[in-house]
Amino acid sequence: MGKDEKEDSGFGFKDKAKAEETLRLLEQHEPNYRRLTVRGLLGRAKRVLSMTKSEEKIKNIKEAMEVFENWLADLEKNKEKKTEKKETKKEGKEKKEKSEDNENEKESSPDVEMEDRSVGKKELPPDTVPGLGFKDKGAAESTLRELEGRDPDYQKLAVKGLIGRAKRVLTCTRDETKISNIKEAVALFDKFLDDFDTMHLSRQNNPYVPLGVVRSCLKMAADLPTEQQKSFIAAYSSVNGEYKRLRTVAEKEGGKTWDIVRNAALKELKEKHADAKLFNEKDEPTTEHLEMLLWAYSPELARVKKTIPETKEDTESEDKKEDEKEEKEANNRKRRSSARDDDSPSKKKKD
Repeated sequence: MGKDEKEDSGFGFKDKAKAEETLRLLEQHEPNYRRLTVRGLLGRAKRVLSMTKSEEKIKNIKEAMEVFENWLADLEKNKEKKTEKKETKKEGKEKKEKSEDNENEKESSPDVEMEDRSVGKKELPPDTVPGLGFKDKGAAESTLRELEGRDPDYQKLAVKGLIGRAKRVLTCTRDETKISNIKEAVALFDKFLDDFDTMHLSRQNNPYVPLGVVRSCLKMAADLPTEQQKSFIAAYSSVNGEYKRLRTVAEKEGGKTWDIVRNAALKELKEKHADAKLFNEKDEPTTEHLEMLLWAYSPELARVKKTIPETKEDTESEDKKEDEKEEKEANNRKRRSSARDDDSPSKKKKD
């Protein structure tokens, strides 16, 4: 665009009045042209400022730029409002359609009674420890305290995961204070990992024996199990043998979770039975070995899996029977519903 063309257009940025006049002239043009023109004028104004030494001229151009910047800011704000309004309207429509679909499914499905019954089934607890964070040094210290006593492999995995998340947050954060706080937290986690490797803490991990094997050991142990061991096995059963979920199941209300309780008990037993014989002549676990097996642990896990058969809990077969019963009832309801349709007046009239 040449000088004459610019002057003929009437657009400019020499002062506040010229900027306001420019915006008035642009009102007759379509929105995209207005936005591009204002951005172009801002770019040219910045270049002129970099070459101008007159204080008065600099002041006038800056005032004109402020007019344009405010106009662009209002434009973006209005655009966001329209987008939010559109999204809200869309969400409302989707919710309404979803609600209508659910109602239609309830009315048309003969299996509603069975589905409603399954909703009440108990959900398993989560398998990740809550309350872990990296926002600052205090949060990192709290996290390490929360992980203390848990399975070493999980501690390492959790800390590495937090470091990864922290680094991703750092790439999109510009707040200097926030960056400094997160870096302090990461430094603490890095030290933890260094100490973890130096002290070979992975060797202290206590792999879990499958629940079915633990049940078999419980039968072999007779009067050996303590009340705490029985409670542990009950908790292990309540999570269907998914040991990771014991991280959020407490021994008692307000107490430590079972993964921490188990590791503390095994630390004592491993020291106590460090030189104990694990199997007798019949390839059966010794009393000392059973004490550890009742905590779902064995120094010879592979051999245990081969020599001790798993015992399925009686309630599992009961649950299967209940599921089969529900399925049978559902099929009966379907047949009754189909029979009613065949006997309907419209069907007879058609016949």
